[in-house]
Amino acid sequence: MTNKFAFLECTNLACSFRFPLDLTLFKGEICPRCGSALRLGSHQSDQWTPEWDGNGAVNLVGILDNIRSAQNVGSIFRTAEAASISHLYLCGLTPAPGENRALAKAALGSETRVGWSSHKNGVHLATRLKTEGCQIFALECLPESENIFTPKANKPLPQKLGLVVGSEPAGIDPEILALSDRKLSIPMAGKKSSINVAVAFGIAVYRLLHS
Repeated sequence: MTNKFAFLECTNLACSFRFPLDLTLFKGEICPRCGSALRLGSHQSDQWTPEWDGNGAVNLVGILDNIRSAQNVGSIFRTAEAASISHLYLCGLTPAPGENRALAKAALGSETRVGWSSHKNGVHLATRLKTEGCQIFALECLPESENIFTPKANKPLPQKLGLVVGSEPAGIDPEILALSDRKLSIPMAGKKSSINVAVAFGIAVYRLLHS
């Protein structure tokens, strides 16, 4: 797909504001910062999509347990499409596509291409998935959690796997944790004991599928 973006630069040396803009939407020639004339810079090269080489033997699904932020859910949809995740289960308070424009804005259309379903009770869902042969991996910072980057954590994955991420302030529901086959954590420095849930989900998914 040809990229429509080009980089524009202000001709006023004291400003020199440089920014990308969709040429099909660009209607003027004035710098939005200082009002000087703009010059057209280089066009961005066409985007290239690397070939997917993940673990195709694993049917990975995502379980989103009470994630309030629509932006985070939208970002997880984008990761899910990129990583070929077969389904996202939206549990409890987690917003669903169609309910929030912020979700669609962050998902950039991936919410229409990734399978999903809403569930009022995440514990009930996790219980059902286990009866269907799905192992549950919980991504949570706990004393007993395995560092996801250690050789110990890099052992063969089950054929069907559900990765759970939970509410940032509350964490994953304790009853879902009790059902989990494994608990994994991402090592962190600094005083903060967690990172953004959408970022954590992406790190864990790619680590699991490319291990």
